Amino acid sequence: MKQKEKKVAAFTGHRKQRLMQENKDYRNLSGQIRGKVITMIKNLYEEGFREFYSGMAEGFDMIAAEAVLQLKEQYEDMTLAAAIPFRAQAEWFDPQDQLLYRELLKKADRVVMLSEKYYRGCYLRRDTYMVSRASMVIAYWDNVCNGGTYHTVKKAVETGREVINLFTGEVITDITALQNNHEPNKPNIKWTD
Repeated sequence: MKQKEKKVAAFTGHRKQRLMQENKDYRNLSGQIRGKVITMIKNLYEEGFREFYSGMAEGFDMIAAEAVLQLKEQYEDMTLAAAIPFRAQAEWFDPQDQLLYRELLKKADRVVMLSEKYYRGCYLRRDTYMVSRASMVIAYWDNVCNGGTYHTVKKAVETGREVINLFTGEVITDITALQNNHEPNKPNIKWTD
C-alpha cells in the first residue's frame, strides 16, 4: 500500500521594507495580507495540508507565521516549522519585530537552524531547504524578477511545486513567461543577503 503523500506548504514573500513600497501604512497592509494568508491556510487545511514552513524574515514570513499560529487554536493538528537561515537573523530587525520574532519562535512546533553564523547565500539556502520540503509554495511576490522571493518562486516552479501568488491571486506555472513579460518600468530592487 502506497503511503499518502504529506502535504506541506512553505511561505515566501517580501520583507517589510519592500512591502511598504506598496503601502506606507504597514499595520493596515499587514492586516490585509494576514487576512489573505488565513483564507489560503483554511483552504489548504481542507485539502489536507497540516505543516507550514516560514523563513521567519520580517515582513511576509512573520505575517504568515502569525496566521498559522492564530489558526492553530482552531486546527490543533496544524504545525508551524520555522526555517532559520542563521542564529542571529533577528539582530537586524527593529525592536518590535525582534520581540515578535522571539514570540513566534517560542510557539513554533519546530525550529530548524540551518547555520550558526551568517554567510553569503544563507538566505537562499534557507529558501531552497523550504522548497525541497514543500509540495506547494504560497508567495507574496510583486512579479519583479529579482530578489529572494523571486529566487524562491523560480526554484519552486523549476522543481514542479505549485506556486500561488497572493499578491496577484494567480497560480504561477511558468517563470520564463513572467521574465519575458517583465515590465521595464517596474522598480529594479536589488536583494542583498
